[in-house]
Amino acid sequence: MIPNMKISVPDWCFYGKIGEGARYYTALKEISVDGVEMAAPERHALARSAGLEILNAAAPGMQAGLNRRENHAELLPQIRDTIEMAKAGGIPLVIIFSGNRAHQPDEEGIAGCRAGVEALLPDARKAGVVLGFEMLNSIDHPDYQGDHGSYGFALADAVDSPWLKLVYDIYHMERMGEDSGRDIVRHLDRIAHLHAAESPRRDAPRANGTIRYDRIIPRVTKAGYNGYWGMEFIPGGDAIQELRDSIALFRRLAGD
Repeated sequence: MIPNMKISVPDWCFYGKIGEGARYYTALKEISVDGVEMAAPERHALARSAGLEILNAAAPGMQAGLNRRENHAELLPQIRDTIEMAKAGGIPLVIIFSGNRAHQPDEEGIAGCRAGVEALLPDARKAGVVLGFEMLNSIDHPDYQGDHGSYGFALADAVDSPWLKLVYDIYHMERMGEDSGRDIVRHLDRIAHLHAAESPRRDAPRANGTIRYDRIIPRVTKAGYNGYWGMEFIPGGDAIQELRDSIALFRRLAGD
């Protein structure tokens, strides 16, 4: 097992629910959170003062994305701006998206994404920032094209660069009926970051809920994953307690 499992928290899930400003980030650090995700730039200094790493930033393109070449003229400069912002802020990962399907065949979408990513690779390499392609379910995100693991894996294999990795969200992929434990282990070298939540309500993960984290976590850690586990769930009650319980569960299942 990999000791000292690293835990991150996306701000969109918890900011304002367990405090704001410095109080929020201090509260995260007190329950052994290691990093935060998608934090607003004006809060970066507060997060770092609390001892938290800022892991990533999300680029535009969730709906009108890289899958369509006609989007590239407008979208690529916006992603380049995000890469430069990440470089300036010491953020190692920029999340990018396929965009919506709109009846486009997957092979065309993957080719469009590949062309866009390959145009961005020199910028990513120069900035020292990895591009993290994220697959999302098409239930919560209707018509999103990259809604299954094979889409992201095909893209990563086609580009075959250390500057493109995958953000693999267990909740999203399990919602689409995929075997996330198997797929993460099989494609571990392509994955930069993991997100977790229970399904179908995207609430706090459980050991033996709809998603069997009691099986997934030992399998993935045994395979050698040593990146962050992002607690990307929507709290339903006492947010800090739900987060504390989820962290304790994951670390216990990882053997920490």
